[in-house]
Amino acid sequence: MTTLLKLEKISKRFGGITALKDVSLNIEAGEIHGLIGPNGAGKTTLFNIITGLYSPTHGNLDFKCCSLLGMKPHQVLKLGIARTFQNIRLFANMTALENVMVGRHARTQAGVIGAVLRNPRTRAEEAAIQHRARELLELVGIGSHRHTLAKHLSYGDQRRLEIARALATDPELLALDEPAAGMNPTERETLKQLIMSLRDQLGLSLLVIEHDVKFIMGMCNHISVLNFGEKIAEGSPQEVRHNPAVIDAYLGAEVT
Repeated sequence: MTTLLKLEKISKRFGGITALKDVSLNIEAGEIHGLIGPNGAGKTTLFNIITGLYSPTHGNLDFKCCSLLGMKPHQVLKLGIARTFQNIRLFANMTALENVMVGRHARTQAGVIGAVLRNPRTRAEEAAIQHRARELLELVGIGSHRHTLAKHLSYGDQRRLEIARALATDPELLALDEPAAGMNPTERETLKQLIMSLRDQLGLSLLVIEHDVKFIMGMCNHISVLNFGEKIAEGSPQEVRHNPAVIDAYLGAEVT
């Protein structure tokens, strides 16, 4: 397999607090990689470093052999890494279609002049953006809600919309920050099937944060486990499930 994202000894300090310490991991092309750990383990901090919101205090990270050090979020996005957030960040008073179209504009060519003059090239590009946005809404299962304001969608559909908007940027790696947070069991199972279908249908690589191990055990190829900012285990779901350090981190209960 080809390594898509490589992290080497990533550390992050906030003043006197060490949020991450010497975390290394590889994400291979075409896999679903789970990143799990109890609340406060450093998962979101690591996500923020990968996507350019934070810079590491120490360490290196490469995406397709290109260093991400010093890159801003929009540069990381252009390179091919998109993300969702634990707290949903949608444009509440825009429709589902408009939200996805906003994400698609990260890949457009028309500049200010084209937007003002509305030349044929700009109009054609806007039509293509709308067409692709419709396709992505269908892909995540909410095509019938394309004209619904984001704030009027159910919680589960808002999560799907956020994924569709991220997909609109044509990522090679999609990073999902606790995508199942707040969902009921039925919604979580449906989301799991969607995530696996994105890998299979689009050839995407995915990095999925979760604190609930059971959610990702059945869909991930590889799992890394953080606790108190350090990687304490890594391997296949079966290996992680029976790892003593992981069992200890989850209050002594073996993951089933």
